[in-house]
Amino acid sequence: MSVRTAATATREAVPAATVAVVRDHADGLQVLLQERALASDFVGGAWVFPGGKVDGRDAMVDPTRLGPVDLAAVHGVFGSSVGRHGRGDTLALLVAAIRETFEEAGVLLAHRDGRPVDHTDLAEDAFTTARAGLADRERDHDWRPFLHDQGLVLDLAALRPLAWWVTPHGVHRRFSTRFFVAVAPAGQQRPAGHDAIEMTATVWTTPAEALAAAACGERQVIFPTRTVLSSLVDLPDVAAVSAHADAGGFDLRPITPLVRRVGGRMHVQHPDGGPPEDV
Repeated sequence: MSVRTAATATREAVPAATVAVVRDHADGLQVLLQERALASDFVGGAWVFPGGKVDGRDAMVDPTRLGPVDLAAVHGVFGSSVGRHGRGDTLALLVAAIRETFEEAGVLLAHRDGRPVDHTDLAEDAFTTARAGLADRERDHDWRPFLHDQGLVLDLAALRPLAWWVTPHGVHRRFSTRFFVAVAPAGQQRPAGHDAIEMTATVWTTPAEALAAAACGERQVIFPTRTVLSSLVDLPDVAAVSAHADAGGFDLRPITPLVRRVGGRMHVQHPDGGPPEDV
């Protein structure tokens, strides 16, 4: 993460959404992490949750393609500074979260013919073609016809608010990222596949294992991701995660890390305090 001088005019933080997909496993609660391509101009090489910025069309999905959700509740925790269109922008966050998770991880939180999408659906040509189109950086792909043609209804209620992180001022690309947590559908618990464009590797791991790998330098895990993993580390299974979210147990404040220089290197620090850490 490159930080410019204080004199540099800060860029506006672009709305984005990311999803911590979780599942039960014999080792305990596992979360899906992906490695960003080294060539990426934003945290290249880091292990993150699938996600990305909101597209203008995310709020314009046909209402018949949207499952029920308490939009007012999501707007209540994430609506501030989403954009100029109130709940429409909150809806766009939810749609973006599902779209990006499908594109980057091959996990689709949706129903088809009244049942959750499973791995047999995802193997169909229409699904693989749609995912490739979303990942193609040479063209602007609109997935809405795919949703209609395949009779898909996005499972918006599967997304529970988890965290809200804003890139520090002075960084060349800034995002206001809402983190959601979602349970992997029963029919999609095989190892998900990365898109080989933005993401180059995928792993299911426990939060504790992910944090240990970051601590020893085995994997690069950025500060917001480490903090979110820490919020999951004591939760034993998906039921506990869901209950914790429903009880308002996660910190949903917008957090903008402070940038500190330590020994000639840039570090970040939680605004609530604590020692500066590697970005």
